[in-house]
Amino acid sequence: MQQSSTRYLIFFQYLGSKYSGVMKSPAHQPVEGVQNHLENAVRRLKPLNEVSVSISSRTDTGVHALCNSAHLDILRKADKPPFTEKVLTEALNFFLKPEPIRITRVYRVASDFHARYRAISRTYVYRLATGVSHHSEMPITEKDLCWALRDTELDISAMQEAGTILTGTHDFSTFRALSSDAPFKDPVKTMELVQVQPGLSFSQRHFHRYTDTILHYCSEVSHNLSY
Repeated sequence: MQQSSTRYLIFFQYLGSKYSGVMKSPAHQPVEGVQNHLENAVRRLKPLNEVSVSISSRTDTGVHALCNSAHLDILRKADKPPFTEKVLTEALNFFLKPEPIRITRVYRVASDFHARYRAISRTYVYRLATGVSHHSEMPITEKDLCWALRDTELDISAMQEAGTILTGTHDFSTFRALSSDAPFKDPVKTMELVQVQPGLSFSQRHFHRYTDTILHYCSEVSHNLSY
């Protein structure tokens, strides 16, 4: 009796600096996409079916993802039960090493589930670093994690005001690139939230707190030694 394949929804994250994007790149292209590595990891599980990972959201070259999703099917031999969610998570992460790609969660889903068409919304975060005169001045903890604006000051109030114009349902035809499938895609989208706010770097957020803790500890030690 032929066993049917099992469909899984996977959530994954990656650092995109070394990849052509999240989508699979052709064999002749020297730089691979994240999907290439995901599918190679699935092949290491020796499924009987042709491996295909369907990504829900596209990202371009150099873009990172804290949480992207995809679905895939795995057909095993008749005497082999389907992978459990935990086993599949651990196995894929093992075969993805040492790539900066991690599977965070796996769920078994219905055979007609589609990661892209069932996606409800998408969230994008753009991080800009101001006051940096040269890229070499960027803190190591922010390398490849934000875009440095050299000697540029941002008008936060004006950006926030512009964000309110984009919020809501609009025709974004002028914002998209021309492609063969453009006529088949609906350009009307709803922007639920546009938020512009000053932030802190990783070192500012964590290192100064660590320094304050050390200084406080040293103060306590000094105080206790004075008796």
